Amino acid sequence: MTIQKLNELFDKGYEIKSKFGTTIATQLKQGMDEEISKIRTDKHLTVHGQKTKIEELKREVAREVFEVVAKEKATYAKVAAEATALAKKMKTDTIKPPSNAVDVKLFEQELAALQTSIMLNTNADTAIKAIDAFQSKYGDEPYYASELQKTFPTFIQAVTTIDDSPKHKQALTRIYSRVEEKATTPEVTKANDILSYFSDGEDIKLFREGTPQHDTIKTYIGSIANHINSPEKAIGILDGTIQTFAGMAGTNVME
Repeated sequence: MTIQKLNELFDKGYEIKSKFGTTIATQLKQGMDEEISKIRTDKHLTVHGQKTKIEELKREVAREVFEVVAKEKATYAKVAAEATALAKKMKTDTIKPPSNAVDVKLFEQELAALQTSIMLNTNADTAIKAIDAFQSKYGDEPYYASELQKTFPTFIQAVTTIDDSPKHKQALTRIYSRVEEKATTPEVTKANDILSYFSDGEDIKLFREGTPQHDTIKTYIGSIANHINSPEKAIGILDGTIQTFAGMAGTNVME
């Protein structure tokens, strides 16, 4: 059920990341082309009047675009926060042991015996072979692999006390990698994928500079589009409450 929920959240995030920019750019182009055409064919307007009207339209539409982008960023941040929290919880959930209690008990006994054997061993190669054989026998079951993973530091200490040569450390590293892989459940794999995917969180950039979508936005609303990924700042510039890089609030940023 949890994986299903994470998949649903991933789909929502992916929809925003992959399609929102194209949708907005397409709608903007269609709407602006139509409105600009009406202005330019309006015989009651002079050339200067047409230019003024188009600039007013750009500013009005720019505000609408930034408000929509701000809303979508907030939606993405909410989805990312929910997915991240769920994924973190999934990573910390305890792996349930197999249903056969007898098998679990036998495993525990053999693991304890292995620990004792490794700690008393005086030959590093023999100890490493014993550890590898044990992980081959039990490692395919995630619960057993996770229990072996918890014990592994004591194995490392015991073996390296006998001989801490690079050869033995590398052998232990290879075995541990196999144990770690087998201890990673599908739930943990999904959780890791989700945490990686939503790592941008509130810093999501819905438009990448130089893409057709970004260029389209800039064509129709001007250089203010350079702030498309910071819509609140862009609205502040339009309102004159935030100074532009040119140093003056309210300067023409629509060109």
